[in-house]
Amino acid sequence: MKRRRAIFAGVALLGLHACAATSDPRVQAAEDFRSTVFDLVGQDEGQTKRLSGLRLGMSTDDVLSATGAPARRESRVTDSGRSIETWVYNGQLSTLGTLTFENGSLVQVQTN
Repeated sequence: MKRRRAIFAGVALLGLHACAATSDPRVQAAEDFRSTVFDLVGQDEGQTKRLSGLRLGMSTDDVLSATGAPARRESRVTDSGRSIETWVYNGQLSTLGTLTFENGSLVQVQTN
């Protein structure tokens, strides 16, 4: 009788191990989603760090070297003849930052 219980317990443990080895596709999908989100957040954090490292007075070329090209650029000229350019950096999940240049010099950095 003890031997039968031991065999039954062994078979039951093997069955549990087999169940654990074959994962539910929903669990796998959730794990994949979680991994993707963490990858995207990591990318956004890296770009936010680069944007935060900018210093006022930098040229557009210096900023491009440090952060890469922005997703969007908007330019205008004021009535007094000043050239104002706004660069928007988008992340994977949201807008990361907006830079403002005046006559080719960085005058404002806004990070989200």
